Amino acid sequence: MRKSIKGILLSGLIVTSSGLAGCAVTSDAAQQYAVAIPLSVKFEIPKVLKADQEKQYRFGATLWQDQKAVKEAEYVHFEIWKADGTLQYSMEPADETKPGVYSIEKKLPKEGLYYIKVHASSNGAMIMPTRQFIVGQLSANDLKILQGGAKPAGGSSGHHH
Repeated sequence: MRKSIKGILLSGLIVTSSGLAGCAVTSDAAQQYAVAIPLSVKFEIPKVLKADQEKQYRFGATLWQDQKAVKEAEYVHFEIWKADGTLQYSMEPADETKPGVYSIEKKLPKEGLYYIKVHASSNGAMIMPTRQFIVGQLSANDLKILQGGAKPAGGSSGHHH
């Protein structure tokens, strides 16, 4: 009985040892994994924005990856909302107007504090930066939000691509 238990244990040890031998770290292990190259974005927001029911303003984003303009990104979507929640443009695809430059046009009918968010992806990397901008004059509530006393309304629903 003792010999059979020893035999089983010895067999198990040999199988386990030989199985673990395949788990050794090789010198090129780091090169075997894909490394995502991060995306960079530069917002293009008009310098002077006035509340207007009719005028379309162009908002843009220039995307770079590995120090090159990102042509034909997997997706580039813009989302714009007013901080007080009274206006929200849902996320929508941008047009590539020049190589690496993506834009949309939107009307800004109300004064106040706004946010713009770009959702972009290229070659396995994703970026979702947000910038704030002002249209006309700020309200007292907008000032409170800027000073950190109130939480902005709206924004991303957390939808992933």
